[in-house]
Amino acid sequence: MEATARKTGRLDLRMSDMQKGQIEQAAHLNGMSVSQWSISRLVEAARQEIAEQRFFELSTQAFDEFARLLEEPTEPRFDAFRRETTRWEA
Repeated sequence: MEATARKTGRLDLRMSDMQKGQIEQAAHLNGMSVSQWSISRLVEAARQEIAEQRFFELSTQAFDEFARLLEEPTEPRFDAFRRETTRWEA
């Protein structure tokens, strides 16, 4: 899908000549254009960053504590709050 998707988005970057040279060299070493190499690396980094913000890992001990807290009874005032009619239900 991505390979055949219409490419209309643009991203302009400013960098030092040294950074540009390193990127060009890396792209060449991988047999890719600078655009292909840059997009593949940027998209992978973006996906990783997004995943790290959405998901987290817990140790077994931390997960057990989390599960225990979920199973505890709620406070009476919270139960009363949950029973209240919401504005959109009124």
